[in-house]
Amino acid sequence: MVNWNVNRIYSLFKFLLRQNQSGSISTTDFFNAWNTEQNAYFSDLMGKWQRMNNGKSGGNTGLILNETIMTQLAPFTIAGSVAISSGQAEKPDDFIYGLARRLELDGDEFLVTKINHGQKWYVNNDVIDPPSVTDGTYYILEYENYYEVLPSSATGNLQLDYVAQPIDVLWGFTYDTQNRKVYNAGLSIQPQWNDNTIIEITKRALTNFGVSYKDKDFTNFGAKNTVTGDS
Repeated sequence: MVNWNVNRIYSLFKFLLRQNQSGSISTTDFFNAWNTEQNAYFSDLMGKWQRMNNGKSGGNTGLILNETIMTQLAPFTIAGSVAISSGQAEKPDDFIYGLARRLELDGDEFLVTKINHGQKWYVNNDVIDPPSVTDGTYYILEYENYYEVLPSSATGNLQLDYVAQPIDVLWGFTYDTQNRKVYNAGLSIQPQWNDNTIIEITKRALTNFGVSYKDKDFTNFGAKNTVTGDS
């Protein structure tokens, strides 16, 4: 099976544009079109969070809780670790959504309970399970760019499983002796999605150019690349 790297996707764009007599496409237009659709598709998968309709006690839910969608998002699911400093753990730059959190200290891991902002006062004044390094009782509150860790004297690392933002693909190139752009895999950034999702994103991007296509166009193009060895 052919892997849909960025060069094959760009070549397919040019092939279908010519087939539809729509001219050609620059690498810049390709960059903008594909990455725009990639991010739109990613947002569709993440979904909107809302209260479950099975009662007031239900948790928040969204498309991300769907197992099939979580499988599609697997390439963006990261197991990270961020240092805790002065009671805060900064989120990674590519952070989109936190899936699980644990506190790691001296080789041991401790459960971290996420609370909302209205619970902070009650937790700090709880006579049964207040934040405590001695008892290994930790809480976190989420802000835009960081987590606040309780107690504030907590040290160590916050082990963070999270969904990361997709990286923009890039068709990298060098120039040949005739000053023509030649694909360079080493300077390129490849798509992170699986092949089926790459095809879906590519279809969406092509639609913006008014390109008509059939599913067999993708299959035939992939078969052609397999035979010719084009990359």
